[in-house]
Amino acid sequence: MSLEFLIPAAKAHAIQSVSFILEWQDELSDQTLSNVQMLGNSLKSDFPEALIQKMVKINLGQQSNPLTVDGHDMLGGMVFIRKGRFGDIVSQINISRLNCVVMIKEYSRWVPTLEAVMRYLKIVTPVIMKEKSINTVALQYIDVFTWKDDPKNLNLNEIFLEDSPYIAPNALEQKGLWHCHHGYWIQEFENLNGNCLDNINIDTVESSGDRAIQITTIHKFALNEPLRLSTSNYLTSIEDIENKLHMHNKKILKQLLSSEVCKKINLELDEGA
Repeated sequence: MSLEFLIPAAKAHAIQSVSFILEWQDELSDQTLSNVQMLGNSLKSDFPEALIQKMVKINLGQQSNPLTVDGHDMLGGMVFIRKGRFGDIVSQINISRLNCVVMIKEYSRWVPTLEAVMRYLKIVTPVIMKEKSINTVALQYIDVFTWKDDPKNLNLNEIFLEDSPYIAPNALEQKGLWHCHHGYWIQEFENLNGNCLDNINIDTVESSGDRAIQITTIHKFALNEPLRLSTSNYLTSIEDIENKLHMHNKKILKQLLSSEVCKKINLELDEGA
């Protein structure tokens, strides 16, 4: 089999999107979400569009009448969006009652991407952390390869390492569609005070008549001591965790993909990739 027909999502790399995620316990209040809504002007140069997300809260079993259903609209969150020249979303910040997700689709290199994300977080985190402390910092990659040949010519043993710890051996023998999903906790992670939940999900799907392989890797670092607004250099702590999650992700991919595929997506480059 020739790997010339295996096309990474972005040619030089396979990253379709990368998401930076912050989570906290319990929901943000209406007042804090209203304050988040007012961040539109501060983010407008990078995210020209701001959309309000509504949610419906339903209260069941009122004391006066347990059969009464009381539903009303309320602010559910904010989405700040930047679109490409063809109208597709290329990056966005989604702040809900339980998390903040910065999603980047136009990925090139790690260092400038993280620098940009930290600029955005410098704007939004003070508003959130006046009410909530951050207890989880996460990183999610979606890597996609498209096979531009007859699926019967797709040899999975040339794409994945035969003895990879992250894929079931039976999967490599399949000619039809399949998935391999699993997760696990790392109790001691990179000398950080907390532990890390890894989820590694591999799917083969049909995409516009072609066979595609999608690899979704999610790394959620749960802090033993939450980051508070009073925490000294909390942004530096978030940046440090994201850097270590990124390097951890690269190690996993190198133990999942064959050396030929790693070279194809420049995975052998230095940590700035």
